[in-house]
Amino acid sequence: MSNTRILSVTKKNIKRNKWLTASTILVTTIVFTLTSVFVSISILLSKTIDYYEQRAQVIVFFKKGTPEEDIFKFKDQIDNPELIEEIDYISQEEALEIYKEDFADDPDLISTVTADSLPASLEIRAKNIDALITLIDNINKAREINPNVDDVMYFEDVVNNIKTLSRIINIGGIILITTMIIVTVALIRVTIGFNIKVHQEEIEIMQLVGSSDKFIKTPFLLEGTFYGIAGGFLASLIVLIPWYATNIYSSGTDFSIWITQMFKDINLEYVLKPNFTFILVFILIHIIIGSLIGFLSSLSSVKKYLKEET
Repeated sequence: MSNTRILSVTKKNIKRNKWLTASTILVTTIVFTLTSVFVSISILLSKTIDYYEQRAQVIVFFKKGTPEEDIFKFKDQIDNPELIEEIDYISQEEALEIYKEDFADDPDLISTVTADSLPASLEIRAKNIDALITLIDNINKAREINPNVDDVMYFEDVVNNIKTLSRIINIGGIILITTMIIVTVALIRVTIGFNIKVHQEEIEIMQLVGSSDKFIKTPFLLEGTFYGIAGGFLASLIVLIPWYATNIYSSGTDFSIWITQMFKDINLEYVLKPNFTFILVFILIHIIIGSLIGFLSSLSSVKKYLKEET
């Protein structure tokens, strides 16, 4: 009976001040939505950085018809074990296979490309950033006297720009999320504190008749936990539903092809389409974190306001 009574009191507390309850859940939902978006972007950028850092940082493309022996001569000319971690020769046939893998979802693009239309190349990865700078300088010098080199593509700017963007988002996200979590905690504390004040006479009577502190405090703790769970759950839906709706609506477009390829490259392709396991884990993470914040906020409020009452 005590558990039923506790749940009944909790339900009564939540319903007593509907506007305050709605405001608390709304703010909590906004906080979790923003937090989820910023964390997701940070994970995406981190995966993207790892992808580019693990791939070739410099690609040297050669003009069509360049003999392989000339390409290998250029390779030997720039190869420096002190600077280069890895250097791979990609023939036209291998380039076509890579192209087919990258655009496997678009047969029309594949049908228009042959090995002869793709250039042979050298993909090079430096040991570190300092080595990369020296390596680029060496490649440019060798390129000036080699008419077979068609183009050189560098990725260090891409990586550095993504890192800079990642730092900005992480710092801005931490500041924004921390501020809003403080607001959420404060609002839940105020809501719980208000309900404690409203139930002041009931609490005093319960204390006089010998009710345990656990019996008195638990409804307020459950109330705060409910706010956190509700906010976390709603936030997960606000993030998931528009995400999947956008992917389904844009299916078959150039944007969809680009997004699919990007997520495939960074091993996150499973988030593009509804996946039961991912959805379940995503929602549970939001609910668990929300319940913890709600519980800790209400616990702080209970310790403060019930102490004042006693």
